[in-house]
This record gives sequence, C-alpha cells and structure tokens, in this order.
Amino acid sequence: SAIGGGRGSVVAAVIGAVAGGLLGSATEEGLTRTQGVEITVREDDGSMRAYVQQVQENEIFRVGERVRIMSVNGTSRVSH
Repeated sequence: SAIGGGRGSVVAAVIGAVAGGLLGSATEEGLTRTQGVEITVREDDGSMRAYVQQVQENEIFRVGERVRIMSVNGTSRVSH
C-alpha cells in the first residue's frame, strides 16, 4: 500500500498493540513523558511494520481489524 503525500492508506489487520511504553520528547524546561502504544500492522502486501504513537483515550485497536495509516511530512499515525 502507498503511504505518504498526506493521504491515508487502508492497511490490513492489526497484529497486536502493546499498551504502555513511554514516548519522550525533550523540551527547554526538561523531559516530558507521554503514555504511548506500539501497534504492529500487516500491510496489504504482507509486509509488517510497527508504529509507536501517543495513546488516545477513545481509540482502541483490536487484533484483526483493518486500520488506516496517515502520513504527513514523514510522520505516520495509525487510526480507524
């Protein structure tokens, strides 16, 4: 599946999501930590990719469901 150019691309089933983890980003005032999730996706062509992103309270991923990969300026996000 083609990913990029600011367009979403539907990809195959979510293989698994591991809740927890921490995404860190340095700021001028120190280190800020955010709850993160790692989502492993099998794309339509059979390849597998893992995405790490900030946890969204209203977004739950289940094994086997189809998801959308949104990519803008080299940053990708998994959504429904």
